[in-house]
Amino acid sequence: MERSLKSAMGILLAFGLGASPLGFGQETTKTSPTFGEQQKRLELMKSRGPEGSLTILPVVLAGRPFDRVSEVVGVLLEQQGLKHIELSTTPFVPPVAADMASLADTLGASVKMNPVATEYVLYAEFNGNREIGLVELRAIVVDKEGRAVWMDRQGGQDEAMQRMESKEPMTFSVLLAERLRPVLGLNEETAKAATPGPMARRMEKRSGLPPESDRAPLPERQKLMKESGHSATLAIYPVRVGDSVNSATAIEVASMISSAGLCRSFPAARSPFLKSSRAEPNELKILWDLAGEFRAYARENPIDADYVLYADYVFNPERWEQGFVHFVVCDRHGEWVIVDMQNAHHSDYQSVKPRSREECNRLLLKRLQGYLQ
Repeated sequence: MERSLKSAMGILLAFGLGASPLGFGQETTKTSPTFGEQQKRLELMKSRGPEGSLTILPVVLAGRPFDRVSEVVGVLLEQQGLKHIELSTTPFVPPVAADMASLADTLGASVKMNPVATEYVLYAEFNGNREIGLVELRAIVVDKEGRAVWMDRQGGQDEAMQRMESKEPMTFSVLLAERLRPVLGLNEETAKAATPGPMARRMEKRSGLPPESDRAPLPERQKLMKESGHSATLAIYPVRVGDSVNSATAIEVASMISSAGLCRSFPAARSPFLKSSRAEPNELKILWDLAGEFRAYARENPIDADYVLYADYVFNPERWEQGFVHFVVCDRHGEWVIVDMQNAHHSDYQSVKPRSREECNRLLLKRLQGYLQ
């Protein structure tokens, strides 16, 4: 599995996923005041660095525990060097309208009653709703005795929150990991030394990624396609949009690709509707399920073209953030050449902000140019 933020982003399609506008370059931590014994506990936790151990409770997302968000937080912290991470399946139910101090006290009491194997326990909640979006991040770390170690709240008035272009579960997960990094004693050096661990393996298993042996040849095949230039032929199948295929897209996309001089492109005569599901909350799995189905189709239905392309669009005319553009290119033998995912966390997607089929076409062309020019 690639050790990158993009690896984790595919997990949360239902909420809009991929590259976050936040990075890990800053180590500011505006936490609640810590004095005396709590300050000592905080310094001890920081001193543990990568060797510290942390249990992550199910993250509460808009009032509901969501273990897949916890997985993303775990992967992000593992990528920053934390070696010992456990994911709890038992949610902590916070008191209604509790302030941070009360929340920490109740969490500590819960940890005392339900012992953990790690030194520390993280509870986090991403607050908001579908109407207003996510507006607040609250996080607390207690030690295994239930004593408060660290508390943090980020709201709309805070700089880190204001830097986010979109406030989604993925960007909140990145923000949480960014806030935790310095207090856990993690930094650029620990990130460089980090190796994929249990969180990465768990994520890869859930991701739906095919075996590495299937993915490894793609860069070389992309190089060959690029070198073929305008002499290569590319057949465009009608795009899957919603619950049907749109024949007009094949004509539109083929014309755009040919006009851009990428290759000789033309609409395919057939209009297959691939049935791989979009119901899975893991966008990466949606992409690779589509890629697998299209590869099988291309092998069983060869046509006279060097390459064939199939795309899948989801868009919201009112909110560009809620959608994705996926496409797959296979060669004449039915082997994968390009498998591409774009959503609101990717810079190309953000530059186009697709709200329509035509704008999705533009994004597809932009992505294809990146591979072939």
